[in-house]
Amino acid sequence: MTSERRRFFRIDDEVMLGYEVIEQAGVDARLDDFWQNEHAFSIRNNYNFQIEQQIADFNKIEKKMPELARYLSVMQAQIDLITERLVEDEQDAALKRYDANLSAQGISFSDQISPPVEALVEVNLKLLPSGLRLVIIARVIKVEDQPEPGHYRVSLDFEYVHEADREILIKHVHGKQMESLSSAQDF
Repeated sequence: MTSERRRFFRIDDEVMLGYEVIEQAGVDARLDDFWQNEHAFSIRNNYNFQIEQQIADFNKIEKKMPELARYLSVMQAQIDLITERLVEDEQDAALKRYDANLSAQGISFSDQISPPVEALVEVNLKLLPSGLRLVIIARVIKVEDQPEPGHYRVSLDFEYVHEADREILIKHVHGKQMESLSSAQDF
């Protein structure tokens, strides 16, 4: 497990996060629901992932048939607008802002809640500043006491992630790394 976590780059980041421990008796049902009934934002992420996979085809269409390319761009923008509306901002009320250490394979953050080690949790993650949202099933791999009483460092390993969501995490982490490197070179 450690070697898998280490093959992805890690960054310090600020995210919006909510998580819920999955009761052992409900694990199978929750996993089935996770794979069968994607959340609205997971559907959007998957849609955008598929669009990115076809970018070379779109570029060919754009060169040969610019009118069709413009039409497809309008259709894509309309679908983006519809899928954005599927996810209401009210859902953000359940999320808290955390300073976290994030990779495409896991996250660690300080919290006042100490979930049981080895428990599965459903994580609702909003990346900043993009606002992209992900639902991930993770395993609690470590909970450590923090110097401040009643605070814990919670480390989660992302065990169940939709492919499009993993790509979003990889791109987010890479983008933040590039930003950091660019800022460091400016000094």
